[in-house]
Amino acid sequence: MGSLLKKLYLSIGLGAAVYLGFSIYLDAGLLFETIGRFKWFAGVLALALAALNYVARFWRWHLYVRHLEIPIPTGENFRIFLSGLALSVTPGKAGELVKAFLIRKSVGTPFGKGASAVFAERLTDFVALLLLSLVGIYSFEEGVWTLIIAAGGIATIFLIIFLPGAIPFLLALLGRIPGANRFAGPAQDAYVSAKRLLSPLLLLQGLVIGVVAWFAECAGFYIVLMGFGAEVSLSTATFIYAFATIFGALTLLPGGIGTTEGTMTGLLTVQGLPVIDAVAATFVIRVCTLWFAVAVGALVLVKSAVADDIVALETAEGEPSS
Repeated sequence: MGSLLKKLYLSIGLGAAVYLGFSIYLDAGLLFETIGRFKWFAGVLALALAALNYVARFWRWHLYVRHLEIPIPTGENFRIFLSGLALSVTPGKAGELVKAFLIRKSVGTPFGKGASAVFAERLTDFVALLLLSLVGIYSFEEGVWTLIIAAGGIATIFLIIFLPGAIPFLLALLGRIPGANRFAGPAQDAYVSAKRLLSPLLLLQGLVIGVVAWFAECAGFYIVLMGFGAEVSLSTATFIYAFATIFGALTLLPGGIGTTEGTMTGLLTVQGLPVIDAVAATFVIRVCTLWFAVAVGALVLVKSAVADDIVALETAEGEPSS
């Protein structure tokens, strides 16, 4: 149980250090004064929209699980989905693979099969954010290359998945590498299932749900900005939030901590917001989205006897083949 919780605590500590650093740099008193004039009804609305994001993403997750014919009750699946939110603050959200382990523990489904649903989630999330980032891109020439690189990466992943023989070739190579060959079985399961989840109809469904889910948080960001009296359009807020989220993910830092905040703040100042207002708005929206998700997930972990699940997960980390 220790190592996973330590990673979570370290990520939370990193987040606290980033916010403390911003506060010291800008003058903590002035920052708190700025946050003090925030209209808190806007924060409540942002939290509600973040909750809508989680509900929509669970709907997609449940769709994937059902399509893979994993026989898990809806309530249990919802608990597992929420548990994954606690590990949102891991590089590339890789900690959300905990959901694959928990499904395996619950109903015995091979890890690779559950991991394919996590992979499909992350891929459709990334594409959805990329599509949302196209809103207002011409106002921010600085972001064009990041989006091009992200789009190129996504295109490469799709090409590798669907190019006949590409994945089997890579899996064969993996099977010949000492120490890594134990991952070949789960990787094969994940590949076969991922192709099913990325069929044209399911891919379209996943993308539509992803766009709706992440637009909810973009709208929450817009409302937070309104709460500070900022005159920023919804399209601009959508671009800034989606682009900053993508950029943070590309850095592979836990939850994009530091880079996401810095990107949001920088783009807001380009729009004419005072730095102190930009930082305050960034702090509030990150609390209402990232840290709200972590809090919800952590609460589920604590309240649903997942201590045993975490022990099982850590025990299984060295044996992912079944």
